[in-house]
Amino acid sequence: MASNRPKRGFGAPRKLKSGRWQARYTGPDGLAHKAATTFGAYDDAVAWLAGERRRIDLDTWTPPATRDLDAGVLGNQPPALTLAVYAERWFAETEGRHKPRTRALNRGYLDNVILPELGAVSVTALTVQQVRAWFAGLESFPTRNSNAYSLLRTILNQALDDELIAANPCRVKRAAVKRRVVEPIALTASEIRAMADAMPERWRALILVAGFSGLRWGELVALRRSDFVLKADDCSVTVSRAVVRMKGEFVIGAPKSRAALRTVPLPSALRLIIAAHIEEFALPGRAGLVFPSVSGQVVHDNSVRPAFKREAKKIGHPALRFHDLRHSAATLFAQAGATLADHMMLMGHTSSAMSARYTHSTAARNRALVEGLWE
Repeated sequence: MASNRPKRGFGAPRKLKSGRWQARYTGPDGLAHKAATTFGAYDDAVAWLAGERRRIDLDTWTPPATRDLDAGVLGNQPPALTLAVYAERWFAETEGRHKPRTRALNRGYLDNVILPELGAVSVTALTVQQVRAWFAGLESFPTRNSNAYSLLRTILNQALDDELIAANPCRVKRAAVKRRVVEPIALTASEIRAMADAMPERWRALILVAGFSGLRWGELVALRRSDFVLKADDCSVTVSRAVVRMKGEFVIGAPKSRAALRTVPLPSALRLIIAAHIEEFALPGRAGLVFPSVSGQVVHDNSVRPAFKREAKKIGHPALRFHDLRHSAATLFAQAGATLADHMMLMGHTSSAMSARYTHSTAARNRALVEGLWE
């Protein structure tokens, strides 16, 4: 009795005279294969075919007859899909989705943190207890460890989507939360100006733009002349690229996220300062780097750090890092009354939680304002 159901793209469930369903398909070897048993429902036959298709996609397929013989007669199981094998496939699939810098970091987390201990474990056998023990045994590198854990969770979420596992075993509480090793320093506006005035002339505008825009180092050193608008009624900078360093070479590409593509307004008082800097130090042409090295290349932070550390000590902040200028700008935005949405746009944050750290700091000021209404 023929079925009037439409033929599927993979395999051919066939209804037999007995009323049961047979599942068959053409395998990678070009031969026809069928399930060892028939099924009482059409959906069961389809599910079996889906499982076979998944084995083919994951490159773990063997002929069903051989597989059944190995498992039933010889008492063996098909080769386990280890985390190392599955992670390598996941990594290969991300080549077109992830930036080179991200792939390089992920490669390091896999090779140095995740796979040495967990690589030989079957994906289907990995337990919450094993993941917890692995994470607890890592050396004390908080940021590295949280990033590695997040990567493992992402890979196993893919295994969950592939229906290889019923639940993700990455359930260590707060393991993906990054903990600050060094507390950031927030400079006041006057301290940022004082810091800039103390720096060598070549880097004064760099300090001011960093401290009042919140741009990341890689975004700053990738800025070109055409990224600035220096009009009386519009002083701003647009971020459309960033520099990363890979294998000793500078690579200019897209910023770290879509949210990082943004235009940030600058205090109008910076307009003439930036214009004078561009005239004196920027490379020629609209595409000329605004903050190049003395040799006309992308500047390395080592060229700025000695003077930066020296002058930071003079203004009473010996532990100041260049990234603290971004933290300073974020704090100033919040203190000026930026909403959460404003703050996310200005800083290029992808998560509202990141900006909330700063906008929440205005709660005390709002309380003081409200209390003042009573007086």
